Amino acid sequence: MTRKIATEQVNEHDKDSSTSIGVKLDHNGLPLLPQPTNSPYDPLNYPTWLKCAILVQVSFLAFLATLNVAIINPAVVPLAEEFNIGRVTATYQTTIAIGTSGLGPLVFTPFANVYGHRSAYLVSVLIGLASAVGSASAKSFGTLIVARAINGLGPSAAMGLGAGTVVDLFFEHQRGKAMGFFTLMSTNGAHLAPIVGGYVARDGGWRWCFWAGAIMNGVMFIFAFFLMPETLFDRPQDDSTDKEVLAHNEKYDTQVEVSVVGSVYEPPPFTFKDYMHRMWFWDLDRPASRRMKATDFVVKPLSMLKYPSVAFPALYYAVTYGFASIEPALTLATLFTQFYHFDTVRNGLANGVSLLVGATLGELFSGPITDAMMLRARRRALSRGENAPAEVRLHGIWTGAFTVPMQVAFGEPVEVITERSPVDGITIHFATTFIAPCIGMVLPFAQAVACFGIQIVNSVCYTYSCSDCYRSRSNDVSQCFNFFRQIFGLTLGFYSIPFGDKIGFEWSFTVFAAICIVTFLPIVALMYKGEKWRNTLGEPEDY
Repeated sequence: MTRKIATEQVNEHDKDSSTSIGVKLDHNGLPLLPQPTNSPYDPLNYPTWLKCAILVQVSFLAFLATLNVAIINPAVVPLAEEFNIGRVTATYQTTIAIGTSGLGPLVFTPFANVYGHRSAYLVSVLIGLASAVGSASAKSFGTLIVARAINGLGPSAAMGLGAGTVVDLFFEHQRGKAMGFFTLMSTNGAHLAPIVGGYVARDGGWRWCFWAGAIMNGVMFIFAFFLMPETLFDRPQDDSTDKEVLAHNEKYDTQVEVSVVGSVYEPPPFTFKDYMHRMWFWDLDRPASRRMKATDFVVKPLSMLKYPSVAFPALYYAVTYGFASIEPALTLATLFTQFYHFDTVRNGLANGVSLLVGATLGELFSGPITDAMMLRARRRALSRGENAPAEVRLHGIWTGAFTVPMQVAFGEPVEVITERSPVDGITIHFATTFIAPCIGMVLPFAQAVACFGIQIVNSVCYTYSCSDCYRSRSNDVSQCFNFFRQIFGLTLGFYSIPFGDKIGFEWSFTVFAAICIVTFLPIVALMYKGEKWRNTLGEPEDY
């Protein structure tokens, strides 16, 4: 296929005034999406090692955000005993942290979108450090609640900015794996937390759970301070589809023709001087037009919920993550201490191992598979002179859509500990030995199908909405996802156990599974109508 191409407009940050000719191609011979500028300050042009280093750091910040919230969960019983409160009441310090972590990105992201992502990450992790110290030092349960509210609010910046940073750094054909790694880390922070917290609480007491969180936040601040450059960049244009890339070049026809299957793009050199320029505390290249408005703080991000391609995946993600991950974390220690007299270590292992293994195995399949699906769809569409619809990626969600409600329905009634196994609910309901529910929880994750589970739902939904559909508003979309997830999770601690006690845990989890199925139906509608709906609604408004 041969196309006439154009002289590319050069970004104002470019070091020279020269122009480049041609569509910039990836190693598969397809147009890069989006088309990078010629500036070394463009994150798309960063060296691969630096992109990966930033991805790891941002993902670990998201990991810490969820770990800070959940690390105390296996030790809620000794915490309750020290403050002389009920065990269910003791979990409220976790639910308040879950709730405020849903609000944090609504505060941090508007600042980050104006002054830079680097500064938001650094301030966020410092707040995480200080609030963890405050939690560890609390002398009353009321003080602990306040410290935990800040502990949820502070470190949560990565939950709202992380997906946008992935979009800043990686091209469309790379984002499935990159976004999958980010969501895996943000998910597994809560899964690894009870394992760490269980051992720490046993050897040092429940307060050392928070001291451990403070230490990890401090170490992460040092790494980010020296190794995380700015990724915010003002792009002169965002050619987001193959058709738009080619059309843009034809519009400014220079009468030069090249084949669309050649000329792999090589980014400009990235020097140490360029690196230091991007390591300032705020974005040195911020244009005067980039200003903060009052609507940026709630109205702008939540306005994205009027788009089905955001609202439906965000709701489904929140429900599945809530029932398959947050709910077990909130109830496991109470129930297993009551039924099986577990200590903090066994509570942590029972809660964390199967979730950790299941999510990790799921991500090994989800990111690469959906990237491959999109690549194949783009090849076929380009051969017909068309675009591959973003909804292609949604077809990779089916395994998770079947696995999660199946595990929830038959899974652990009270503390389904993770990704609900078919025997958990029954075994806990009839108070069998602890071996049965624990085996029931771990075995499904040894199987390839079940281990897709919640992680493939997370990865596919995030990548579809943030990257494939509305990449220019990826930070706002990510805020919607985080807000839905955390607010939904906040409510679980108040009704999960009472609801199970009232109607029976085998029935309460059947209800939860039915909710998972109902919220999946709009995703099916998106698979077939999503492209039409997006075209009808147009691009998001600029607030």
